[in-house]
Amino acid sequence: MSELAIRTGKLSFKEKASYGIGIFSDSIPFNIICLYFLYYMTDVAGINPALAGTISLIAITWDAITDPIVGYLSDNWKSKNGRRRPFMIVGAIPEYLVLMLIFAPFTFSGNSGFAYYLIVAILFWTAYKTYVIPYTALGAEITQDFNERNSLRSYCGIFIYIAVWIASAGPMAIMDRVFAYGGTEKMSWSISAAIFGAVGLIGALTCWRFTRGKELIENNEERIKTNLYKNFVELYKIKPFRMIFFATLFFCINFSIASAAFVYLMSNNLGLDAGVQATYWTLNTVISLIYVPVITFVANRIGKKYAFICFFLIGIIGSLTFAVIGINDFSSLIIFTIVWNAANICFWTTGFSMIYDCCEADELINGERREGAISGFTSFAQKFGSAFGLWLSGVILSFTGYNGEVIEQTESALKGINLLNTLVPAIFMLIALAFIIRYPLNAKNFEALIKALELKREGKEYSTEGFEKLV
Repeated sequence: MSELAIRTGKLSFKEKASYGIGIFSDSIPFNIICLYFLYYMTDVAGINPALAGTISLIAITWDAITDPIVGYLSDNWKSKNGRRRPFMIVGAIPEYLVLMLIFAPFTFSGNSGFAYYLIVAILFWTAYKTYVIPYTALGAEITQDFNERNSLRSYCGIFIYIAVWIASAGPMAIMDRVFAYGGTEKMSWSISAAIFGAVGLIGALTCWRFTRGKELIENNEERIKTNLYKNFVELYKIKPFRMIFFATLFFCINFSIASAAFVYLMSNNLGLDAGVQATYWTLNTVISLIYVPVITFVANRIGKKYAFICFFLIGIIGSLTFAVIGINDFSSLIIFTIVWNAANICFWTTGFSMIYDCCEADELINGERREGAISGFTSFAQKFGSAFGLWLSGVILSFTGYNGEVIEQTESALKGINLLNTLVPAIFMLIALAFIIRYPLNAKNFEALIKALELKREGKEYSTEGFEKLV
C-alpha cells in the first residue's frame, strides 16, 4: 500500500480560492451545454427534438462510459507534476476550442447537421472529462478534514454560481446586444462561446498554477494497480460510495431535465425576451449565492446527510406544488427558483464533500487511495444521468408536439414544458433522496475512521468497531 500523509489542517483562503476558481472550466461549459445545447439544436440549427435528444444521449453516454478510464489513468499516473494536474491542462484547452465549434455559425442540410453535432458533442465531453475528473480528485487530496471539505466545497459553490450566472445570463445579454445591432442569433451564440469559454479556460489555468505542490505525494514507488472492473466491484461494496453513486445518478437526471426545460419555459410559456431572461439568471445567481453559506452552515451543524434531507424536501415539495398550480408569471418563476434551488445547490455544494469522504473509507477497507476512480465512477453516474435526462426531455418535447420552427406552441406542448420543469424532475429528486437517507458516514464515525486509518498507516493495531455500516 502506498503511504500518504493525512492532511487535516485548516486551508488558507488562497488555497481554497485557487482550487475553487478551477470550477469555472467545469461549470461554465457544463451549464452552457445543459441549458442551451438542446435549445440551440432544435430552435437555431433546426434539428428535430427527438434527434437532438438522441445526440445528447449518445455523446454523454460515451463520456460516462469512458469516465472511469480517465479516473484509473489519473490514479496510476507517474509524473513530477503529480497525478492530477497534467490531465487538467490537457483537457482544459481542447474543451474551450470544441465549445466554439459547437456554436459555430454553420448551416447544414439533410443528415449532415446530426452528424456534425454528434461528433463535436463527443469531442467536447471527452475534453471535459479529462479536466474535471482529475480536478475533482485533487479536491479530495487537498484536505482529509470532514468539515474542512465542506468549507472547500463552499468556495467551489460560490464560484459555481458565479459560473452559472456567466453561463446563463451571459449568452442572453450577448444576444440582446447582438439583436440591437442587427446581428443574428447564430452570431450571438458564436460570440458567447468564445468569450465565456475563455473565462472557463482562465479559471482552469489559474487553478493549475496555484495548486502546484498541493497533491498528496506517495512515500514509495510501489502502487497496487487493479483493473477497472475490480476497481468498481471493490468500491461498490463500500456503502457510502454505493449510496452517493445512485444519489448522483438520479439527481443528475432531475437536474438535466429541469435545466434543459427551463429555457423552453421562459421563451414559450412565459414569453420572456433575451434581456428579461438575462435579468432572471442574475437573480437566480443572487439566490444561489445566498444559499451556499446557509447550506454549509447547516451541514456543519447537523451533518451533511440531514442537510440533504431538509433541503431536498423543500425542493421536492415546491416542485410538486408548482406542477399543480403552474409557473404562470415572472413572480411565480422566482418563487419556484427559490424552492427548487434549495435541493439543487445543496447537491452541488455538499454532495462532492460526501464523495470525497468515500476516499478514506476505501483506503481503510481496501488499502488503496483511489480519488480518481471514485471521481470517475461518480462522474459516470453524473454523465449517464445527464444523458438520460436530456434524451427524455427531447422525447417528451417531441411527444407533446413541440416545434422549434413555429412562433406559438400548442397547449399540449406548453403543458409538457411545465411538467418537464416540475413533476418529472421531482420524481427523480425523490429517488435520489431515498439513497441519501441510507448514506452512513457522519462527523463522529468519520473522525474515528481517520484515527483508525492513521494507526493502519503506522502499522499499529486498530479497531474496526462502529464501521460495520460502511460495507
